[in-house]
Amino acid sequence: SVFEFKKQINETTVQVNFGAEAQKGFFGTKDYANNLGIIDTLQTDDAANIWQYMVFAQADVKLPHGWIITAGASYNKSSIQNTQLSNVPPRIQTQTFENKIPPRLAILKKITQTISVYGSIARGFSTPTTAELINTNGAINPNLQPEDGIDYEIGLRGNLFHNKLYFEVNVFFFDLNNTIVERIDSNGIFYYVNAGATRQNGIETYISYIIADNPNQFISNSKIWISHAYDDFHYVNFKQLSADYSGNYMPGVAKHIFVSGLDVDTRIGLYTNITYTYTDKIWLNDANTAYAGSYNLLAARIGYKKILHRKIRMEIFAGAGNIFNTKYSLGNDINAAAGRYYNAAPGVNYFAGIAFGNFFK
Repeated sequence: SVFEFKKQINETTVQVNFGAEAQKGFFGTKDYANNLGIIDTLQTDDAANIWQYMVFAQADVKLPHGWIITAGASYNKSSIQNTQLSNVPPRIQTQTFENKIPPRLAILKKITQTISVYGSIARGFSTPTTAELINTNGAINPNLQPEDGIDYEIGLRGNLFHNKLYFEVNVFFFDLNNTIVERIDSNGIFYYVNAGATRQNGIETYISYIIADNPNQFISNSKIWISHAYDDFHYVNFKQLSADYSGNYMPGVAKHIFVSGLDVDTRIGLYTNITYTYTDKIWLNDANTAYAGSYNLLAARIGYKKILHRKIRMEIFAGAGNIFNTKYSLGNDINAAAGRYYNAAPGVNYFAGIAFGNFFK
């Protein structure tokens, strides 16, 4: 439920939203032994019962001269009960998390009608997900605690050249405590641990330019765009037994990721999308002794759209992925035992299809 209160005071607009959300979930999981790709003996049979709720409030104040101030907070609570039905008698485990009230404050200033600068500070908490809390052998990890941190952001966004050029730059400084990281033991069991403190700083940028936007021309719409993420994520204080990983890069995060593309639509219904992605190398363990190498990917799609009869639309399309036939690892297993980090990704691959849709609006 959400309730809204809005009031105009001279040139100032005040809006307050407050409400609550509750969720109850039930699901079961079963794990079997793998006999050369054939399901074998039942190993674990679990039933999970999840309950969580949140109450929240946020105030937005629009002031004269392009100032907007937002302040909010929420209170969250969650619990999970896991029943191991494969045990005789069944084993019941319960874990409850109760968070403090995390506040958030953001300020935005319109420099012009199309360009704004903003800044924010927020304190937050993140309880472990079910996948993180329950090990793959079905046992709840009672030592896993919520992550908590504080985030500072500043940014600039807007349009130029009669809205043809759009840009956005966001800089963040994020200090996180009790960071949750993945482990895989020698038996192949996935589990998660809190990894002390981390510092996650970065810059995210996006820019796009509309080359064509005229429904009467053959090329009715065309846009080129590029995004870049720079992530400098480090452990600040993380010791595990006799190993000290303080100062190391956090595994699983590429330092640079570039994604760019070209989208073209024509008046007669032909279209194409071309996407290029560069991903920097990714550290695969806390010790920073193994990594997945950088890689380049190119994908393309071409298609034809046509309205067949009133509200019925047909689309025919075809395309290819990993056109460079790059050899790379995708979905890496972080901190896997015995160096089992890598998972093979598809080489060059192709697809095609036909779709029919309607426009009942």
